[in-house]
Amino acid sequence: MNRIIIFIDNSNIFKGFRKYNIKADYEKMKNFIARGRELQSIFLYEGVVYPISPQKKRWYKELSNRSGYVIKTSFDKIASNGAVEKKIDIRIAIDIVSLAYENAYDTAILVSGDGDFVPVIKKVKELEKILEVWAFKYSLANTIKKELEQENIHYLDEILSEIKIND
Repeated sequence: MNRIIIFIDNSNIFKGFRKYNIKADYEKMKNFIARGRELQSIFLYEGVVYPISPQKKRWYKELSNRSGYVIKTSFDKIASNGAVEKKIDIRIAIDIVSLAYENAYDTAILVSGDGDFVPVIKKVKELEKILEVWAFKYSLANTIKKELEQENIHYLDEILSEIKIND
């Protein structure tokens, strides 16, 4: 059985959900992406602003309790030029690579289209693991398209009707 770990860059994909004006059911998304494979763990990474709102705390708790998500937050830091530094990509990269070394998975599933992950993809391949990417078509970096085989690239746009919350 193919052992998988899912790594979600929530800051990245949340923008896509907002663009398409949908609320996603993260339990449905987890199940759709896992598709009968052996899910070892699922991590959700997000930069947050202090203090964390009560709604956000409830959502994290629900995801953790109901769906088994491990929530990894990082408090945003405002740089001198006004840009927001989240350091989320670094945390995701470290987890993907270190868990590959620990042989914790056969396939890492990255839910993000950020081109900053290309060195991670290369390292995972060197370690003879598979890396699969799920992203929105508009936000998937061309560098990722060049680095991965087509069968390891999947588009969230194509499953929106499956994972949206029906109000």
